Amino acid sequence: MGRSLAVLAAFFLAGEARALQSSAAPAASAQEQAAVRLQQTGDWAASSSAFEALAKAEPDNPRAAFGLGAALHETGKPEAAIPHLRRAQSLGYQPLNQVRLRLARAYSRLGDKAKAMAELEQMAASSFTNLPVLQNPDLDPLRSDAAFQAVVRKVTGNARPCESDPNFRKFDFWEGDWDVQQTGVPRAPVGASSHVERILSGCVIFENWEPGPGGAGKSFNVYNTTTRKWEQYWVDATGRITHYFGEFHDDGNLYYEADQFGTGNKVRMTFFNQGPDEVRQLGHLSTDGGKTWSVSFDLTYLRKR
Repeated sequence: MGRSLAVLAAFFLAGEARALQSSAAPAASAQEQAAVRLQQTGDWAASSSAFEALAKAEPDNPRAAFGLGAALHETGKPEAAIPHLRRAQSLGYQPLNQVRLRLARAYSRLGDKAKAMAELEQMAASSFTNLPVLQNPDLDPLRSDAAFQAVVRKVTGNARPCESDPNFRKFDFWEGDWDVQQTGVPRAPVGASSHVERILSGCVIFENWEPGPGGAGKSFNVYNTTTRKWEQYWVDATGRITHYFGEFHDDGNLYYEADQFGTGNKVRMTFFNQGPDEVRQLGHLSTDGGKTWSVSFDLTYLRKR
């Protein structure tokens, strides 16, 4: 655990150093670059002196104020760090949540839980997603508080929004490893198979389709939070692409429809949730602009035993 925190701290400090060089303030002077190099080595005492001199030379540089606040904090002077961090904030330092996190850590070390929590709550409300930094030991005095646990839940939701959004979970019934066959016939000893999994923190339902010799394909299924529709992007080993759009109906089934690329045809595909171990996938084709439809495929997915 100690090594993990050390690696995490090094990673976050590197991010702070990059931010010092890349915020909206003017390009870094040679003096600032020298101070940043000291910060990157972890020599906080030397960087504290360097940033103190820089802040005097460049009083309107938000990176100088933040660098001094960070160095004072790391050298065990959280109370002295706070005015400089506030100064960086007032000068428009970016990313702002780095200032808020430093302030929260400083207030926590000083025993001011209310002010520490106020900073953390602002971070969480502004879509902060860096959940690991909340493991910083400076925040240990807050960890058992209900308010801190609420912040952790909010940041977790920010970082993994699809995991907690029920709209993204409606298609979970298709997840698994499947034997696939024509609907209505006995399970075949060999034939098509499909592996379906949730990827990208649950934001995408991904299918890897293997129908035996040739014709393999893959699909990416995602709930579009803007249109409030599901979309599937399908591509197969022949280069055929189909982009479906659809939605779940009250019956719990997913109804997709698409224009078939390269033709004037329309296609439909419906997923029927038939219990924990069976999914039916029914396809239709229209060659007259949607006036009439015929079945193009009818498959049943049976969970592998």
